[in-house]
Amino acid sequence: MIQIAPGNLVSVESEGKFYYGLVLDRVRLFGGNWTFVFHEVSDRLLPPEGLVNGGRAGYHAFVDFIWAKRERRLTRIARRVETSSFEGPRRLKNTAALKEKAKLWFIYDMDFKELKRVPRLTAEEAKLPLNERIDDVIMVQRVKERWTPEQDPRI
Repeated sequence: MIQIAPGNLVSVESEGKFYYGLVLDRVRLFGGNWTFVFHEVSDRLLPPEGLVNGGRAGYHAFVDFIWAKRERRLTRIARRVETSSFEGPRRLKNTAALKEKAKLWFIYDMDFKELKRVPRLTAEEAKLPLNERIDDVIMVQRVKERWTPEQDPRI
């Protein structure tokens, strides 16, 4: 089983397709690495240069790659990739609402310290990543949907 670290560009294979993420930080949230997930999908592994030097379409998430590792669906494409241009907004959002429109949102810093509570998000806050851990299956589904945080139906 491969060990992933900040600066690793990885691919998850699912149903014969490849999905990509750049690991930005160590495990931080219940097994999830802070990761920039690219909206890129391919039939074969892409070279790292095309991903990191190309567009920045995608989203940030705490991704737990444990099942992809165990099932040997995770491939490290590159090590020591410069991550500074992928770091993200340095804030997170969350709510207790499950499917309904949220009545209260929490804004956190990257140390998970609550900064404020708001009944509605501004346009800028709606774009903040979610304070949640996802697995590679959810990562792949969101890439297929070209999902971004402001598309959260609870907003």
